Amino acid sequence: MRTDGDRLVVELSSVYVACDDCGHSRVLRLDNLKRATSLGVHSYRDLARKVRCSQCPPMPPSQRNLTLRPTWFCDEMIQTSA
Repeated sequence: MRTDGDRLVVELSSVYVACDDCGHSRVLRLDNLKRATSLGVHSYRDLARKVRCSQCPPMPPSQRNLTLRPTWFCDEMIQTSA
């Protein structure tokens, strides 16, 4: 069975990103996600490793405290048809 980490970035409609350290949050929309794929980020797992808080100083991925909430295109279809 395929996990969310194995899914492709092109399947995402947006990703909510919140920094658990400083509280800053933002939403990566389709244009941000398209830019990531053009830079070689193709899976959600790869994207999660690249995302960082723009307000905090750069840190290695293992020290970042981020909450990511993906919204997949197929999830939007289910919500609108219910």
